[in-house]
Amino acid sequence: MYRKLTLSFLLVFLVLSTGIGVAQPFSEAPMLQERVADGVLPPVEDRLPMVPMTVGPGVLMAEGHVDWEPGVYGGVLRSVNPSPNWHPDYFMALTESLVAGPGFDTTSLQGNVLESFTVNDDNTLFTFRMREGLRWSDGVPVTTEDIRFTFEDVLLNEELTPYFPAHFRTGGNPGGSRMELEILDEHTFTLGFDEPYGEFLTALAVTSWVSYQELLKPSHYLKAFHINYTTLEDMEEDLAAQELDDEWWELFLNKDVVHWSITNAASAGFPVLSAWMPVEGPSGVLLFERNPYYFKVDTQGSQLPYIDYLETHEVTDWDVAQMRIISGEVDYISAGANIAHMPMYREHGPDTGFFASLHPGLSDRVFFLNLTYDDPVWREVVQDVRFRRALSMAIDREEIADTVYLGMASITDTVPAEFDPEGAAALLDEIGLDQRDSEGYRLGPDGEVFDVFIEVAEMADISSISQILVEQLSDVGLQATMRIRSDALLGQRRQANEALAGIQWLHNRGGWANGLFRDYLPSSIWARSWELWYASGGQDGEEPPEFIKEIYDIHDRIMRTLPTSEEGMQAVADIYRWTDENVPFITLVSALEPVVFSENLGNVPNEHAIDTEINLRGVVQLFYRD
Repeated sequence: MYRKLTLSFLLVFLVLSTGIGVAQPFSEAPMLQERVADGVLPPVEDRLPMVPMTVGPGVLMAEGHVDWEPGVYGGVLRSVNPSPNWHPDYFMALTESLVAGPGFDTTSLQGNVLESFTVNDDNTLFTFRMREGLRWSDGVPVTTEDIRFTFEDVLLNEELTPYFPAHFRTGGNPGGSRMELEILDEHTFTLGFDEPYGEFLTALAVTSWVSYQELLKPSHYLKAFHINYTTLEDMEEDLAAQELDDEWWELFLNKDVVHWSITNAASAGFPVLSAWMPVEGPSGVLLFERNPYYFKVDTQGSQLPYIDYLETHEVTDWDVAQMRIISGEVDYISAGANIAHMPMYREHGPDTGFFASLHPGLSDRVFFLNLTYDDPVWREVVQDVRFRRALSMAIDREEIADTVYLGMASITDTVPAEFDPEGAAALLDEIGLDQRDSEGYRLGPDGEVFDVFIEVAEMADISSISQILVEQLSDVGLQATMRIRSDALLGQRRQANEALAGIQWLHNRGGWANGLFRDYLPSSIWARSWELWYASGGQDGEEPPEFIKEIYDIHDRIMRTLPTSEEGMQAVADIYRWTDENVPFITLVSALEPVVFSENLGNVPNEHAIDTEINLRGVVQLFYRD
C-alpha cells in the first residue's frame, strides 16, 4: 500500500508541487545569517523542508496581477490602525492554508503548507503528503502527530470543540457525517468522507480565510495544556495565573492561538508556520518578525519573506490614520485607505513617497431586509418578493456611485437593478401598500406607517449609503429611518434576530464561483432563524419556505462536485438564477478599493489585482528596493 502511495505521489508531484527546480545553495536574510554565525540558528538548508515551495510569477497571485521579480532582504513594513483589536491589512498573509492556488483560483490548487495531495475518483478520499523537514517557527519538526493531535484531542473533544466544524463533515453540511482521519506514516495521512465532497480542497484553501491551524496545531506546545497529556497539578501555575481553578479546557483555548487571534498581544511566542511570527513590541505597536523556518523560497533559492518586520501603529481614529498616510509614515495600507481621500493621496503622494492605486474588490455593497424578524406585519411585507423588487427599482445606484464613491464604482448586473421609481410605486400599490398617511407615507397591513428601519456600522461609506437610501425610499412613499450602531452592538442585534434592515459587504459572484464564500446562504444579516435551522440540522431556528430550501439544495450540489466539473458549474449558474429570481438581498454597487504603497516597494500588485488578493498572498513577496 505504501509503495503504491509513494508512486502516486511521484506521478502527481510535478503537477501539484512547486518545489522543483530551485538551485542550491539557499540564501537567507542578513539578520538570520548573524544568528547562524552566533550559533542561535542552524544553517538555512537545515531550516527549510526537503521540498520548499518555490515562489515566482503566477504562484502567490494570479498571472499578470504583479510584475514579479526576485527581491532583496530587509526593512520594516509600516502600517497604522485605530484599534488594537482590529486585524491589520496584512492579517490574511498570516493565515497560510494547507493547499492553495494563485490568488483566489480554485481550479489549479497545489500544495502549500502541505506538499501535495491526491483525490480518488468519487471525491470521497483525500490523501495528503506533508513537507518532510517542515518546522514550526520554534524549530520543532511538523509531522502527522500534529494532525492526529488536532483531530483526536481538539476537534473530537467536546469541551474544546462543542460543535464539530461543518466544513469537516460530508458536503460541508452541518448534518453530514464527520470526516475520518487515517495516519499512514510520519508525513502521510488521509481524510475520508462517506459521500462525495468535491469542494473539500476548496474548503481547505480559501473559503472564508481558513488557516492550516484548523487541522494542524503545534502539538509539542499545546500538550502542556491538555488533560490527556498533562495533569492538573502540572498545570496549576498556569491555571492560577488565569484564575481558572480546574478548567483546563479554558486554559487550553487561551493558549491555542487560532488564526483570528494572531494579532492579540498574547500570541507572542506561539509556534506558527506563516512568513512572520508575533513578537512583543513597544506599547501601541503590533509587531511581527520574519519566521526563520518559513517554507517558501524564490526562484533564486532565497528564503522568503524579503521584509524583516511587519509593524502596525495604533492611532486614535481613522482621521489620524489618514494624516499618517499623507505624511509618508505608512508603507502599506488597504482597509484603512478611503476612496473619498483619493484626490488627497494623489496630491501628497509624490512629495512624501507613496502612491495609491485602485483595485477591484470581491465585495459588493448590499441592502438587506431581515426576512425572519419576529413581527407578522413585517414578514408579510418583506417576504413578498415583489416588495424586494420594488425597493431595488426605487434605488438610484448611479447617485450612490457618484456621491459616495466619486464615480469609482460599478453598477451591479444583478436583476432587477434598473432605476424605475414609477415601476416601484406601482409594485408597492399592487401588494397592498397603496394607502398613505397625511405625510404621504405608505401604510402597512396593520394600518400603521410601514417603517424600514436601517441599522449600520460606523463606516463612512455605509452610513452615507444609508442616508441616500432613506431619501430615495421616501420618493416612492416608504418611510425609512437609519441609526448608526457600534460593530459589537450591531453584531449582537443581528445574532439575536432583532435588526430589521441594514447595509453590508457581500462577496460578489466571483467569490461564489470559486468557492471563496458561501454568503448567498441565509445568515444572521437577513435570515437568522433560517440560518439556525440549517446549522442545527432542523433542531433549532425555523423551517424555511420552499424557495429557501432550494438554495440549500443547490449549495449541497456544489459541495459534492468539483468546481471545474460540468455539474459544479451548472450549480453555480443556478445560484445566480436563484438570486435573480428571489432577490433575497439587494445588491447596490461594486466599488473600486484603494491601496496605498510606498514608492520604494517592489513586487507591488498592478491595477488588475483584487484588493483582498493583495492582503492574502501579495504581502509575502513585497520587498524594498532601497
